[in-house]
Amino acid sequence: MAEPYVPRVSIDYDPTDPPSPLAVARGIFAGALILATVGIIIVLLDSGHVDARLLAFVGTLWVFWGLVGDVFGVATGLGRIVGGQIAGMEDGGPPLRIDIDQETVMLERLIADPPPVPHREILAAIRLAEIYRTHQHDPAKSAALLQQLRAKYPEAPELMHDLGGA
Repeated sequence: MAEPYVPRVSIDYDPTDPPSPLAVARGIFAGALILATVGIIIVLLDSGHVDARLLAFVGTLWVFWGLVGDVFGVATGLGRIVGGQIAGMEDGGPPLRIDIDQETVMLERLIADPPPVPHREILAAIRLAEIYRTHQHDPAKSAALLQQLRAKYPEAPELMHDLGGA
């Protein structure tokens, strides 16, 4: 029996991944810049001279094109620094994609210096215990961490699940 022919298409990007705000803004300005430039060419060919207002508009679009890139670049850098400080990372901010080892280090720091809100410490410890159990294959370390947390917060409903609600 013959297999149906299905052409293969190679895609180097993830089509479900939305474009960045910078890409959207630059795309909008690029489209407007192209249309305005075509307008200048049409006016030049039709009348032999170019309207100063149209040239000013194209110049303004060029300024915004550069300004948007610079502003978003600075805002992204500041966001990474502030995000890193909030997340407890020492470098210039959290990476765009955090791996399991970086997450483990971050959670261990959070548990070592607990935040003032117990709920955040509890959730961090639960996630860290899951990492110990599933990625490091150390159920004893996971159980010890959860037991230590249950001793510290005996009434925490988040910690009752593993004990069967007891």
